[in-house]
Amino acid sequence: MKTFFVFIISIGYMSDLIKKIKRHFYNFFIGNRIIKFGNPIEIIDGNRVWLISDMHFSHGKLLGWSRPEFHNVKEMNNRMISNWNHRVGNHDRIFCLGDFWDNRYLRRLNGKITLAKGNHDKKQWNRQFVVKYKDMKFLFLHDPDSRMTDWFDGDWIIHGHTHINSPFIDIARKRVNVCVEMINYTPISMEEIYKIIQESKNYNGNRPLL
Repeated sequence: MKTFFVFIISIGYMSDLIKKIKRHFYNFFIGNRIIKFGNPIEIIDGNRVWLISDMHFSHGKLLGWSRPEFHNVKEMNNRMISNWNHRVGNHDRIFCLGDFWDNRYLRRLNGKITLAKGNHDKKQWNRQFVVKYKDMKFLFLHDPDSRMTDWFDGDWIIHGHTHINSPFIDIARKRVNVCVEMINYTPISMEEIYKIIQESKNYNGNRPLL
């Protein structure tokens, strides 16, 4: 019996070691060419870093409020999964800024997923990320109206939470709303967001949708 337990422990140790080796090789050959985690996080390749928020997988109550185009949650879930996997590669990085809702769907989605905690999430994920891309500094978080933004002295806030109650681009408050309803239920790249922000000075007002 003792030998059996030693064997099981050995398997667990080897499994953890293999995961660490895989993570090391990924970071060395791929990950560090896309994004470098630090304070702030530095995005290297904006075409391979994606943002989305408020997936609310299997949350039926949203259908009648902000997603009337879907007949049921299965149709909604399949649309979001298909759009996500069509754009995001297996080795890309994607930030989901809260309210993922049903964590069982994580395994069906491409990419290295970083989750921010939303008001409907039970897991204790990070609540916000300070991010640098090119010449700008961003704050990624779920709720832009919380006091958690008061200290931020950067350029723009990228957020979720508000769904259809705030525009995709809010020029005056320098906010980008990446709730799925605003971005056609499809992840948007950091480079796309950067270009849209640069063009925002040409808008006559806020941009309601992507």
